[in-house]
Amino acid sequence: MSPEASRPETDSHHIEFDPEVKWPDINQMLARKLRLDTEKLPDLPVEVWLLIFQLATEVPFAFLPRTESPFDLPPRPTHKEMTAELSRSLITKRYIALVCRSWNEIATPFLYGAVLLRSTRGVTAAWNTFCGSAESNAGVRLGHHVKRIDVSTRDSQVNHDNTGSDQDEERRRIAEILQRLPNLSIFTMHTHLRSGNATAIAEALINTSANTLQTIEWGGLTFGHVCLSGTTWAKLVSSCPNLKSLDGPACQIFSTVLHQDARLGHLSIRHDGREEGNVLPNPPTPSHLRYGSNGGWNLAHPNTRAYCSRAISLEVRFLSLEELHRLLAQCPKLSQLVLRIPSWNSMRMPCLALDPSITHLGLFVEQRQPKLSSLVEGLGCITYWKIPGVKTLRLMSRHLLLEGDNLKKKRTQKALQEIRAAGLVLENWEGKPFA
Repeated sequence: MSPEASRPETDSHHIEFDPEVKWPDINQMLARKLRLDTEKLPDLPVEVWLLIFQLATEVPFAFLPRTESPFDLPPRPTHKEMTAELSRSLITKRYIALVCRSWNEIATPFLYGAVLLRSTRGVTAAWNTFCGSAESNAGVRLGHHVKRIDVSTRDSQVNHDNTGSDQDEERRRIAEILQRLPNLSIFTMHTHLRSGNATAIAEALINTSANTLQTIEWGGLTFGHVCLSGTTWAKLVSSCPNLKSLDGPACQIFSTVLHQDARLGHLSIRHDGREEGNVLPNPPTPSHLRYGSNGGWNLAHPNTRAYCSRAISLEVRFLSLEELHRLLAQCPKLSQLVLRIPSWNSMRMPCLALDPSITHLGLFVEQRQPKLSSLVEGLGCITYWKIPGVKTLRLMSRHLLLEGDNLKKKRTQKALQEIRAAGLVLENWEGKPFA
């Protein structure tokens, strides 16, 4: 069996169009250090070289839609961590492609499997590359290799200096790039372009890659987003029969009708106070629901009840116990809950009571640099909660102080002992119990 057949989803080939990145002079490095005699390379089948290159450049989850539970291990990287991993592995891939001509031919799909657009000039460079390739006489266009594209143009030009016409030109170029990517499966749009709409971008996805798209992530839970009308959004989503993961603001999600063949596994809703969509005849009923909120939830809306009806896991930003309990009452199949909490002081919820059917509880504390005293006090509050069915209690935050000397301190150990005495085992974000 060829490597592509045995590992189709985990190869992590990509290229980043960022002219600000200063790479070493690879040709000089090869000439000075490697002195590689290509005639002495092992005579291996192409499939073997492909497997070697895949193992050397693998980035887990890079080409997988988000359909797993938030408690599955190993945990999925955050979007920021994912793009950082892709950027780091790019250096290795460029080295591979420049060793010799035969390796360059084999490695080209790795270079273009995932594309990161993180600056205005990066968009221009990608536009020149893919449009030039599409107009060439080459048998395979470079855009055909692309399976993932991440758009997050956040440079100062975009945020402060670009005029409306500059932003229109950038959106036009992004749309023209997408028109050259017929095999795209993952599209994420985390950009700070503020004005206008992105109809051309959505239409490019509809016309070129609707049949292959498995993930649409437009804006995420904490990023700005390019404006897109509910009508255009609904047209985009309903055109994707293989869609498995969807992320967007409530004003768009609440107008979403899926393609009849789509089987959505993950749905992220970013509430923005405008969730006055129509009642959908066949709303999405995902297994894993992520419910962000900048205000209250519209729990009376029929779409909300439908989204919750089949949810096995729910990730939600905590606002009040009353609202949380009302939301949980609409999730009859729920067994896994992740609470996003602003600070450790917000852990003082003595009246938190969960149904025994909830066996997994995750706590994501958004406070970045808490005092150890606040953290320990927050841990102490857990023992007062009524969570009789919880078997897995996990701190999902990746920036905790519970390590090294802080973990060994008496007050920290006392708080952990009290949690264990309550019959609970506290885990870190990697699923490892605290000692």
